Amino acid sequence: MEFWKDKKILITGASGFAGSHLTEKLLEKGAHVRAVDNFSRNKHDNLAHVREKIEFVSGDLKDIKLCTQICKDIDVVFHLAAKIRGIDYNVKHHGEMFFDNAIINLNMMEAAKETGVDRFLYVSTVGVYPRECRIPTPEEDAFTADVEPSSYGYGWAKRMGEIQAKCYFDEYKMKIAVIRPWNIYGPRDDFNLKTAPVIPSLIRKVLENDEIEVWGDGSQTRTFTYVGDFVQGAMLAVEKHPEPDPFNIGSDEEVSIKELLFNIIEITGSKVKVIFDTSKPAGAPRRCPDISKARKLIGYNPEVKLKEGLKHTIEWYLKNKERFKS
Repeated sequence: MEFWKDKKILITGASGFAGSHLTEKLLEKGAHVRAVDNFSRNKHDNLAHVREKIEFVSGDLKDIKLCTQICKDIDVVFHLAAKIRGIDYNVKHHGEMFFDNAIINLNMMEAAKETGVDRFLYVSTVGVYPRECRIPTPEEDAFTADVEPSSYGYGWAKRMGEIQAKCYFDEYKMKIAVIRPWNIYGPRDDFNLKTAPVIPSLIRKVLENDEIEVWGDGSQTRTFTYVGDFVQGAMLAVEKHPEPDPFNIGSDEEVSIKELLFNIIEITGSKVKVIFDTSKPAGAPRRCPDISKARKLIGYNPEVKLKEGLKHTIEWYLKNKERFKS
């Protein structure tokens, strides 16, 4: 706790799902937070309840002058901001996704270097891994082949950010940590059905329909990371290992999509009928990170089991579902 007390922190993407949880935790630890966001994904201010405790800046990180301005007098930058869209959008806009994500990463790291920021967290993605990799997936598998074709522009922009981090560490001796989060979920997640990831999407479908269709037979497996565990991993990486040596931040609780779905049905008490359409593609049969490196080097230990995390997420959605009606 002493490491964070009175530290001046900048969080990009702070009013988003994960950023708002990180902001809360750092305030709890006694840090001073400057929060930056442009509300491009979430029009609802997840920081409304702590606005009086933070310095808030609204702006576009494609503007290098803004990036330099917000980095002044800062000890640690948590760079969470990214342009994220669904698969359908990604496959049609590889150039846009590459440019927008690459430029904000280039700007933020350069601004942090120029203003003398002490430590920097670069939040990468599992999108840097190729389609074919070992299970559980170790960090060294990331650059063994090309990125997933469906998110080509986004994946390469994130890879480029990791390369930039290494170059700045080597030449300028910047203290830069790199993490790759796996499927973060929890309260304040994106429940917009057009853009929602798998867990909030399934929660809404289970609650709002009499019958739902799932592609494949449900045997494909995934792992999911509760947002509080993501926050733990992000803070530990900055404190314990500020080098561009990436960590998987995730869970080793591998679960089938069928089991995930029936957990949601059980928790909600829904009577929904589930149809598995085996004629449709189901994606990779397994996705699971190797988190042994993070356990060993920074003491990362995911604490929230999936069923507990689902309960928290469902409870939050039921209290806040009005905001997603439109």
